Amino acid sequence: MLGTFNLVMSVYLFGITLGNFGINLAVTRLVSEELAVGNKDGVKKIAKRCILLSFLCGIMASLLFLLCSDFILQICLHGKVSQNVIHVMCLAIPLISMSSAISGYFVAIRRVYKSTIAQFFEQIIKILITAFFLELFLPNGLEYACFSLILGDLISEIFSFVCNLLLYRQDVKRYQTAYTTNYPVKFYNQKIFKIATPVAITSFIRSGLSTLKQIAIPISFEKGNMECAKALATYGEINGMAMPIVVFPNVTFSSISSLLVPEFAAYNAQHRHKTIRKVTTIIFAIATSICILISIFLAIYSEQLANWIYHDFSISQYIKILAPLSIFILLDGVVDNILKGLDAQNSVMVINIFDTLSDVILIYTCVPKFGIARLHIFHLLQRNFQFRLKHGKTHQNRVFYKRNVKSLFFNDFFCVTRNH
Repeated sequence: MLGTFNLVMSVYLFGITLGNFGINLAVTRLVSEELAVGNKDGVKKIAKRCILLSFLCGIMASLLFLLCSDFILQICLHGKVSQNVIHVMCLAIPLISMSSAISGYFVAIRRVYKSTIAQFFEQIIKILITAFFLELFLPNGLEYACFSLILGDLISEIFSFVCNLLLYRQDVKRYQTAYTTNYPVKFYNQKIFKIATPVAITSFIRSGLSTLKQIAIPISFEKGNMECAKALATYGEINGMAMPIVVFPNVTFSSISSLLVPEFAAYNAQHRHKTIRKVTTIIFAIATSICILISIFLAIYSEQLANWIYHDFSISQYIKILAPLSIFILLDGVVDNILKGLDAQNSVMVINIFDTLSDVILIYTCVPKFGIARLHIFHLLQRNFQFRLKHGKTHQNRVFYKRNVKSLFFNDFFCVTRNH
C-alpha cells in the first residue's frame, strides 16, 4: 500500500506545482522589494493580485487533471486507485495554491510564524482525520485507503487556507496608507509573471521529471526480475519509510532557509554587496557543519531509528545508504534560496532540471543492473556535481569567495568510495 500511495503523492505534488505556477516566489520577491523602498500601497496590491492569480492557476491545474484523469490512473498509477482520488486532488489544488501565495507574503514581511501556526494545526487535523478515515475504510482495501489519505489532506488544507486567509486579512491592515500608486493592473501582472513564468516553466519540467522518476523506480525494479507487488513494496520502504527520516531535518532547514529569500532580495535591491558576501559566508559555514553532523547521526543511529519508528531493522540499511545524501539535500535548499533572493532563480531551476533528468537516467539504467545500493554511489556523486554548479553560480553573483572546486570534488569522491 505504501508504494502505491507514494505514486499517488508524486502525481499529487505535480498537480500542486502546476497550481502554484511560481506565484509564491513572485509574491515573496516583489513584496520584499516594495517594503525595502517603503511602498506600502504596492505591498497590498501585489499580495492581493498574487492570491487571485494563484487561485486561477489552481483552477486551471485542476481542470487539466480532470481532463487527463484516465491517463493518470492507467499509466501513472497502474490502475490501482479510482477516479475519486483524482477528484479530491482537484478540489485541494486551488486551496493549496492560494495558501502558498499567502505563505509567500508572510515570508516577505518576516512574519513566517503566522503561516507556521496554520501549518501546525493543519498537520494535527490531517493526522487525526486520516487516522479516523483509515480505521473506517482500510478494511475495504487499497483503493479506499488511498482515498482516505487524500481526503484527510483535503480537509486539513481547507482548514489551513481559512486560517491563512484570516491571518492575512488581519495583517494586511497594517499597510493602510493615504498614498496610492496609480500603476495599472497590467503593470503588476507584468512584474509578477516576469518572475513567476520562468520559475513555473522550469518547475513544471522538473516536477514532471520528478514524477517520472518516482514512477520509474518500481518499473526499474521489475526490469531487474522483481515482481510488481514486491517492487512496489521495496519502493515503499525506500521512498515512504527511509527517505522521510533522511529528509526530516529539512523540515526545519527549509523553514529557516526560506527566510533568506526576502533578506537577500532586500540586500540586492539596496546594492549591499559586502553584506551579502559576509552574511552568506557565515550562513554557509554554519549550515555545512550542521549538515555533516546530521548525516553522521543518521548513519550511526540508523538501526535505532528504524526500530524505534517502524519496529523493523531492515529499513536501517536504506537509512544508512541514504544518510550522506542529507548533506546535499539540506545545503541545496540554502543555496537555492540565496540565489532566488539574488534574482538567479532561472539558473537554479535549470540546474535542478539537469539534476532530476540525470536521476531518471540513472534509475532506468543502473537499478536493474546494480541495485539501489550501487545506484546510491552514482547518485551521491551526481548530487555533488549539481551542488558544485550552484556553488559556481553563486560565485558568478559575487557571493562566495574563491574555492578550489576541483579539489573538493575529488575529496568527496574519495570519501564516498572509501565508505562503500
